[in-house]
Amino acid sequence: MKKIYRMLVLVVFAGLVFGGMLWAEDGDRNGVVSGIFVRLVERAVGERGYMGIVIKPFERDDHVTVLVPRQREELWQAARRLQEGQKVGVSFVTEAGYKFIKGMEAERREVVEESSEGRRRVSIRREVLRYEGDQERRGPKRPAYLEQMQELKRVLTAHLDRMARQFRELRAHVGELERELRELRAQNERLKRQLRERPGPGREREMEVRRRRVVEERREGREREEHEVRRERGERREADHRREGREREEREVRRRRVERREAGPSLPDGMVGFRGVLVGRVLRKLDRGFVLKVEKVAKVWENNRADRPEAAVGKEMIITIRADEELGGRFLRTLRALEIGERVLVEAFHFEGNRLTVVEQLRKFD
Repeated sequence: MKKIYRMLVLVVFAGLVFGGMLWAEDGDRNGVVSGIFVRLVERAVGERGYMGIVIKPFERDDHVTVLVPRQREELWQAARRLQEGQKVGVSFVTEAGYKFIKGMEAERREVVEESSEGRRRVSIRREVLRYEGDQERRGPKRPAYLEQMQELKRVLTAHLDRMARQFRELRAHVGELERELRELRAQNERLKRQLRERPGPGREREMEVRRRRVVEERREGREREEHEVRRERGERREADHRREGREREEREVRRRRVERREAGPSLPDGMVGFRGVLVGRVLRKLDRGFVLKVEKVAKVWENNRADRPEAAVGKEMIITIRADEELGGRFLRTLRALEIGERVLVEAFHFEGNRLTVVEQLRKFD
């Protein structure tokens, strides 16, 4: 009898939950979940914290967390009154990857009375809360209009900079016009004084002549200024061309130096497998070796495998000193004591690559 009663209560509750949820949903519905309340949790969404309700659905074993909007106190209070194991139903909307409560129904059991047989009568009261969301529940999603405002800000900044430059140029031009106006006024005053001092029938003709002279002087002044501006611009262009030419030459010189440095001396043809003694001059020193300009091949050992050892004469070759050899330290001290350009005698073998390796002898050769 108890089992039948519990099943009946569950069926009635499920019907009430699903019926209430369908009633609570509107056009922006995302989903519903009904099950057993587990616990309350805290979740951070962006820079804000939200209270969440953890529900174990009836139809599966995983848990679902639904966040409570911050701006509705009644939902917070209802969520805090939930008890572990209580049956709840929630409709939610999913925004920015989070589920926010839209509507909630909860079953609350209350003991009404006890029968003579000792059984308790339990009444089920549904508590229904409905929430119509606003934009605050959307969390930290960045509105599109902020991006548009940033782009508008950049465009306005560029326009303001251009307007500032134009304003400075206009102010300089206005200053020049004011200077010319002052000069014209001064000349006009001088002409008036001269006309007052020299009255006569030919005054109008003299005034016309003076006016034409002033106009001609102004025109010549403008031509001189324009010529000076063109000359300065030509000099600047010529200086820019010379500077660009020097920069191209410097880049070409640096490129050729890098190519020569990267290429370095190579092993002449016919020297692969060489084993013998060379005589030559030290051109430059390396970290663990030097560059030798070969003057002659002093000796060739019996185990030499080079086809044409004489091909090394007149060539630059890299001679290295092995670090793991017992004589390596002595060879390095000898190399440090040598000067660039001194003649040396070196016994060298070809083991690998485009270089030879010192094996037994490295000394100054007189």
